[in-house]
Amino acid sequence: YSYKMTFCCDNPYQTICKNKDLSVLKSLIDLAGLKSAVAGLKNSTFFAPTNQGLENYPAGLIKYLTGPANRELLRSVLLYHITNEGAFTTQQLEASKVLKMKDNRITTIYRALYYNFVPVVQDLIQQNINVVEGNIATRCNNYIHKIGGLLLPEPIYYPQVLNPPY
Repeated sequence: YSYKMTFCCDNPYQTICKNKDLSVLKSLIDLAGLKSAVAGLKNSTFFAPTNQGLENYPAGLIKYLTGPANRELLRSVLLYHITNEGAFTTQQLEASKVLKMKDNRITTIYRALYYNFVPVVQDLIQQNINVVEGNIATRCNNYIHKIGGLLLPEPIYYPQVLNPPY
């Protein structure tokens, strides 16, 4: 986990574009038609799933979310990673802080001893996802925190291949 503060003069979308470990997130933002919404964020906190964090999910989930019939669901999932309640550093994400996200649902922050005081984000399906790098400050008072997974605002049921060919 990185505690350093990183400052840049780019908007959040440009910052995501310049981070190689956020390239899948950038593709998802583009596919969902959220480029201008992310670029125009003000006084926000974005929990950005890293490429490695997204690799932890079955390939079928990402394929399902990126299907033409599921673009609204993809938008909802991505908006669930952003709060307009303020630009919070990792130090300001205190234990049991409840945040309202852009899709009007909530998420909860934990900072328990057994997590080495690293902020942990819990989504609505009770997944705990660590902040792996925090405090990336962007233009217009925004912070991006890289997280090790995809926050889900609801259970997502998708077709799964039980015996994939290897």
